[in-house]
Amino acid sequence: MGIISRFLLLLYTLIVGATVVIIAGACLDIMPAKFWQPSLKFIMLQPETLVALAVMLVLSLFFLTRVFASSKDEQTVNEKEIVLQQGQVGEVRVAVDAVERIAERAALSVVGIREAQAVVVKNKRNEQIVVKLSIVLGQGYSAPVVSENAVNSIDTAILVALQIPNVPVDVKVMDITNAVADRRQRVV
Repeated sequence: MGIISRFLLLLYTLIVGATVVIIAGACLDIMPAKFWQPSLKFIMLQPETLVALAVMLVLSLFFLTRVFASSKDEQTVNEKEIVLQQGQVGEVRVAVDAVERIAERAALSVVGIREAQAVVVKNKRNEQIVVKLSIVLGQGYSAPVVSENAVNSIDTAILVALQIPNVPVDVKVMDITNAVADRRQRVV
């Protein structure tokens, strides 16, 4: 439910709640009849009463349709997860953070990239993802060549790990540095 629907529901709930309290007070003789009967007659004779009742009926129907219009995808898919496979048995999901780490590791394996930070953006409707990569480029390396190598490396890593082909990658060079990358060799 969107923010506007939530706000309308809040107003609607407050109005209905106040009406219930007033009617309960009249039924329990907390409010004397001489107080609420003239007010009720006055309210019933106003044309704005019909408008207010019509608005409340429309809001009731709106909220009723919102309750029954919620789709299965909206309820089961988390915004921080990507559905890799759906079947009769169940779903295979992967966290967006895991995809970001795969992309960052693949980018850091490219010669010329000193630092990398990936953000994965997911389209809610068709579950397609886009990797937005911010890199620090080493001095003396060509940005277009390194970017192309990074895109190929990320595409291959995601294809191998998640079986998602042709993931779009947007590369942004944040800085160019002459610092040497701290890459420690593992001894096996």
